[in-house]
Amino acid sequence: MTTHYLAPALLVEMEATFSAQLRARATTGETCSRGMSLYRKIVRENIGGVLQNVFPLFCQRANSADIQALADAFLYQHQASQPEFHQVATELLLFIRQQRQLSPHDLALIEYEWLMYAVEIDDSHVPRPLKMSLPLALTADMDVVRNPTLKMVALPFRLHEGEPCYEDEGRLNYYALYRKHNNALYQKKLSQIDVRLLSVIDHQVISAERLLNMASLFLADFSLRSWLETNNNDELLSLKFKG
Repeated sequence: MTTHYLAPALLVEMEATFSAQLRARATTGETCSRGMSLYRKIVRENIGGVLQNVFPLFCQRANSADIQALADAFLYQHQASQPEFHQVATELLLFIRQQRQLSPHDLALIEYEWLMYAVEIDDSHVPRPLKMSLPLALTADMDVVRNPTLKMVALPFRLHEGEPCYEDEGRLNYYALYRKHNNALYQKKLSQIDVRLLSVIDHQVISAERLLNMASLFLADFSLRSWLETNNNDELLSLKFKG
């Protein structure tokens, strides 16, 4: 038999009052204690810190007053309940997506920055690459595994040393965002062929021979063995001997 305990009505009322004062856009000295005022300030500074650390490129395009207003609006309007840093970052992304005044470029920028952050905190193990050449005779004995931290993104701007460049309007630029075995973050520009092949591999293990056979249907003049070697050495994927 399970016993359910209900929170006392007074406690529920106190929690609601606390939440309302914390989230309110502004409070007066009569309705907000000194302790609550300090706590409100700390919470807003923490949210501003998440914005500055996870979305620095986006924040560079705004002034400090805009960042403060965004943090305040997030608390006032968005019903996030998870306080951990990475969860606040995700909730901020969801909230910023709802802001109608954002341009498509700004929206793409914050999504790119969030993906970089997601790759950084991903706890997947990235194996040290086995540097190799891939003779034809070995393809039947090799498996191909995609880097477990790999994210692919299409951006309406190109990246130059991690900074957005907007001169190529109207075209999508594809990038791989991933972490190497030494935990360093990398981004690599992708061709449409890269995207297609990496999508085929996805998160499964696939034999090199099977991938060669699949790719031959649409890449008659493309050297897949060279592509596998290059991307194995760049750690977008891993080549492993079977067994």
